[in-house]
Amino acid sequence: MAGAVHADLVDRLGRDRVAMGEAARRMAGFDPQGREGPVAVVRPSNAEQVEHVLRIGRLRHLPVEVRSRLPALLPDDLRDTLTLDTSGLNRPPAIDIGRRVVTVGAGVEAAAVDRATRQARLCLRGLPAEFSGETLGALLAAGEPGELGLGDGSLLSEVVSALVVTGGGRILRLGGSDLLGQGPWLGEGTPDPLSILMASEGRLAVLCEVTLKLHPAPHVAWASADLPLERKHLLAALSAGRAATSARMTDAVLLHEAAGRLRIDVRAATWRGEDDLPLVTERVRAGFRRHEVELHPFKAEESRARLGLQPGEWPRAPKLVGPALDLRVSWPDVAAVLDVSDALYAEAGQAPARQWALGQGYVRLRCLLDGATTSPHPLVLRAAHLLDAGAIPIGTGSRLRQSARDRIPPAVKVLLASLARTWDPDGVLSSKSGLL
Repeated sequence: MAGAVHADLVDRLGRDRVAMGEAARRMAGFDPQGREGPVAVVRPSNAEQVEHVLRIGRLRHLPVEVRSRLPALLPDDLRDTLTLDTSGLNRPPAIDIGRRVVTVGAGVEAAAVDRATRQARLCLRGLPAEFSGETLGALLAAGEPGELGLGDGSLLSEVVSALVVTGGGRILRLGGSDLLGQGPWLGEGTPDPLSILMASEGRLAVLCEVTLKLHPAPHVAWASADLPLERKHLLAALSAGRAATSARMTDAVLLHEAAGRLRIDVRAATWRGEDDLPLVTERVRAGFRRHEVELHPFKAEESRARLGLQPGEWPRAPKLVGPALDLRVSWPDVAAVLDVSDALYAEAGQAPARQWALGQGYVRLRCLLDGATTSPHPLVLRAAHLLDAGAIPIGTGSRLRQSARDRIPPAVKVLLASLARTWDPDGVLSSKSGLL
């Protein structure tokens, strides 16, 4: 069967976009000399090629696993699958300045989109604070809310429309306004499955292109602080950051716990003009000082950075070593989730290693896990306690899917199963991992 699959894929996509055997095992993270691995790794360049891949998977009874980056963190998920690498869906950013939107391929890096939009004096909200090569498709498919600009909304809330290919092989342009052939601001009140498909991790449809809202690029300045990693300092920084973000004086407050230290990065922002920035930064410093957190002097980003011509003064988060567990936590549940995660870190014999990004309505929490795989870590094995404390997992993945599914009401499970039958009737995308 492998030979027939290879012939079908090469005929539709071309030889340079199909890998099998040793090459596929190496790309997916398996032992190249072993026998276990994906049947093939394909890298389509447009929605039509994605449609062909899903059709071949359906005809050959092969589950299709969607990935934005290889090798995979958990290669076993790709065993005996047709692995679809979305990094080839790299349509360049097309900016509509009048409507303030950008349309771009799902495989384009977030950093490239940010640079392009800033040259038009616009920007995206909710980008990660550290550009580590993540694509927009990967961030949206995992439900990643981002970090920078989180005070004004997550990256998920900026989606206007999307071009997707369903598991059944249909190419659709989704978005309430697109159903009417209208502009991007007429989505309210019209049938729109787009929000359901976002963050589905490729288990209902493959995201090929996305249109996102853009905003005027603010004038910003960065400040930081470095404190001993103590609970009182962490709580003080959380309180001060929440107050500053709620007052719209900051759009990014980032906390990093590592090596016994707490690093605080704060980005003050104003849309009134560069002359207003000194007043805003002084108010932010005074607010943190009231919580006994002394920030270093603010340093404004250069004008060239606001035009996307250089990285600017964005902080660099500690490099991730091994996997991480990403959570979304509402402000009332922060203390409970903090206590539970402290207990699970202690059970693992590991000092807390977390990254916090503060927004107006919620906090994005990344728990760094010590080890090469997530399965033995208490934060994953006992994730149910985190969910009971109020945390919502970002990107359930194969290891957290059962914990999340156990808490879904029966009526919602019925709805999700109905959607799976409609969008993926043959189980091409959802048969191996399940819908949730």
